[in-house]
Amino acid sequence: MDPVDWQDALDGMLHKPPTLRTFTSPDGDVYIGESVAYLNQMHLIVGRIAAGNMQTVDLDHGHIEELRLEGNRGFIDTSTVCFLDYANIVGVMHGNQAAPRSSAIQRWMNACGMITEDVALWPVISKSVWEKLQNASAVHNVELTFRPNPAFMPQEGVSLFGFGREAGVRYADNRVTIKVEVQKRGGGSPTSRARGQRRLQDDAVSLVSGLGYLVGPSGIDRARALVTSPTEDGHFKEEALDFLKHHITAKKRVEMRAEESRPRHAAAVHAIMEAAQEHRSDLRAAVSG
Repeated sequence: MDPVDWQDALDGMLHKPPTLRTFTSPDGDVYIGESVAYLNQMHLIVGRIAAGNMQTVDLDHGHIEELRLEGNRGFIDTSTVCFLDYANIVGVMHGNQAAPRSSAIQRWMNACGMITEDVALWPVISKSVWEKLQNASAVHNVELTFRPNPAFMPQEGVSLFGFGREAGVRYADNRVTIKVEVQKRGGGSPTSRARGQRRLQDDAVSLVSGLGYLVGPSGIDRARALVTSPTEDGHFKEEALDFLKHHITAKKRVEMRAEESRPRHAAAVHAIMEAAQEHRSDLRAAVSG
């Protein structure tokens, strides 16, 4: 995807009525998004409208009561999204465990037409792991484990994903592990093994490219491969690559105090931008070229 003017896209969302900023998933979850301005930039808040009512407790008397809101209001779990100024990189901070994950944010962005193209969000894989996978002389096996969710399954057309889609339909409520392995010895000629390794390498590259569809509570929780890589001294070595452990990520804890006047998303923006600055060189290296 070419670089997008995300600030212009966010400004366009300001003028859309709520109905055009609301999306209902196949599972019945309702999401709504809103552009907000902070630190001279526009940012995005995407929330999942919570079902049911919340309760409060009177700490003086120990009474538990329903929390009732006036007018047409509801409760919502939100994630804050910041758009960096290079390479279409976004940073996301979830307000709590029920807040929208990357897959839900992606579906909201596409359903609500944030830009004219379809958006695919995936973790930024470290440059070194990409190079090891792409430059491997052989890929011996690829293994992935996932919990099927038809609403968030990846696109068709990739053989590993095709296996995953069929398994997900048949075992929708189960944890599925798929392992594809090319035997190092026996089981065919050297030519057939080389052909299988090339196909497996192509599938592994596509798998990593599609991690945005997979990572998270509704997707893959294991994705790894065993490869043979060339060394600097002209030899070769076997190496295990774990794609989930080698994407660039940062954990930030944000504490909100009752006496603070700034909105919740402001604290999230600060944390995201701080993490982006700390990993700036790694992020630029990962998306260069």
